Amino acid sequence: MKTELKYDLRDIKRLAEKYTLVTLDEMEKTMDRIVRRLESEVVLRTPAGVGGDAGLRGSIAGEVKTFGRSVAGTVGTPLEYGEVVELGRRPGKRMPPVDPIALWARRKLGVPENKAKSVGFAIARKIAVEGFEGAHMFEKAWEEVGTWAKTELTGMEDRVVRRIENAA
Repeated sequence: MKTELKYDLRDIKRLAEKYTLVTLDEMEKTMDRIVRRLESEVVLRTPAGVGGDAGLRGSIAGEVKTFGRSVAGTVGTPLEYGEVVELGRRPGKRMPPVDPIALWARRKLGVPENKAKSVGFAIARKIAVEGFEGAHMFEKAWEEVGTWAKTELTGMEDRVVRRIENAA
């Protein structure tokens, strides 16, 4: 799953042609603020599984990369099941793997080891039949942060101009 958001920043591009280093530095700082806040908001909304903060929550990470005169920020998880937790699962699909669910049942529900496999199977079957609602932690985090992020991006031009004026 990938969501891409782009903003028209023609004015900042014009400044970048003349004041490349200052502009690029401000773009990186701005993107870093946005990514850090978004990452924090996603983590707050991510359900705590059996790994607690070392599970899905702990895997949420943001990164800022610079490519020439472009800066991009990402927030995501490398864990495969992150997308399922985000979007949920529709009914009617095949059963999810039983073993991870059995482990979850042992750790989270306190199911004895000798019954964990059967409980895991029952839960997996129910998920296949009924599905489940996603947590939408990335979506909700962006709803919280999006307007502020746009303000940060559109304010870059003024911050670059101030930095240039202060340096003169």
